[in-house]
Amino acid sequence: MLPRKSKGLQKIQMARVEKASDLRVTFSKRRCGLFTNASELSILCGVEISIIVFSRGIKVFSFGRPLVENLFNFILFQQQEFKRF
Repeated sequence: MLPRKSKGLQKIQMARVEKASDLRVTFSKRRCGLFTNASELSILCGVEISIIVFSRGIKVFSFGRPLVENLFNFILFQQQEFKRF
């Protein structure tokens, strides 16, 4: 049997990333993964979903299916309806 070239899939320790360049790369990759999982959940289960992510630089990233704006308007409208009673 041939020796393995890599260690394979390993669990990494959850700790804060200190290096600024590594932090940006990690944030970008994890954000994309989060949006991908949200999209899959929406498609597979037929649900409406919205996610808003704020970066350290106060940049805003959003994902919504069908649209973030439509879902937030729906939520705000529902809250106004509940306050009437």
